[in-house]
Amino acid sequence: MSVKINGKKLHLTTFDVPTNGKNIRRCLVAQKKFAEADLAIKRVDTDDEESIINSLEAQIKLIDSYVEFLKPVLSLSDAQVEKVENADFEDVVAFTTEVIDKVLKVDSSKSDDTK
Repeated sequence: MSVKINGKKLHLTTFDVPTNGKNIRRCLVAQKKFAEADLAIKRVDTDDEESIINSLEAQIKLIDSYVEFLKPVLSLSDAQVEKVENADFEDVVAFTTEVIDKVLKVDSSKSDDTK
């Protein structure tokens, strides 16, 4: 089975992404990388130079990890990778989240916040 992903927001085409084990694994690995980077960024101690450098390295890795994830999952060409790299980063994050949610069959219309 596959899911359709509309890449219009990043000036890309529509993609058919297989929901096979390989792509599910890629989604989970990407989520783990995103969480690890987020944790390193949040734990920065602004009074410690090494902590600041670690946080900056985590931010760089985080940005790189989005393209590293999208390129194989969507079979992006070099020109398409360049479009992703030149897009607004918030749009890239939202698009990547949509890809992951669809591949993992997460219903993003349901909120965890049921207060």
